[in-house]
Amino acid sequence: MVRAVLLVVFLTLSLAACAGDGATTAAAPTEPSTSTTVAEAAGDIVPVDAAPCTLLTADDVSGATGLTAADGREDGPITCVYDIGADAGVAVFVVIEDGQERFSGPASLYAAYVDDGAEMITGLGETAVYSQGFRTIAIDAGGGKFIAVGVNGGYSELAEPRDALVKMASVALGHI
Repeated sequence: MVRAVLLVVFLTLSLAACAGDGATTAAAPTEPSTSTTVAEAAGDIVPVDAAPCTLLTADDVSGATGLTAADGREDGPITCVYDIGADAGVAVFVVIEDGQERFSGPASLYAAYVDDGAEMITGLGETAVYSQGFRTIAIDAGGGKFIAVGVNGGYSELAEPRDALVKMASVALGHI
């Protein structure tokens, strides 16, 4: 399962490099003249002191999505996955930054989304960026801490999860 999540993150970042998300209602961040590094976009990176599965409950996920979510399960050292049933064919995931600047970590996602001109979300942490194409929000929680909340799987449910992700990210930020 860890490989599957990493593959999804890798494909997400690969696609982000090739195509914009088409967001028209959001203010785009300042275009950098060269690729943004994690350190440039994120600043000093500090590990999140909470386990990823403590940031949301199944009830939080269900309340935000309107779908029944299973309890979160660890999927590697930095990820928690909330399955939303076989019929929905999707899962919600929460990823914490552990300070190792992993390719699939939230600070790296944040830098990639900023570099790609993803939609800026106001009122969520210090700053947050939403990649519509990858259905993920990467959040600079402040103090060098980063988290990400996203949806993976098919598009039969949660094809447009932005508002649900904002709700879940807001709850998760309250637990770090």
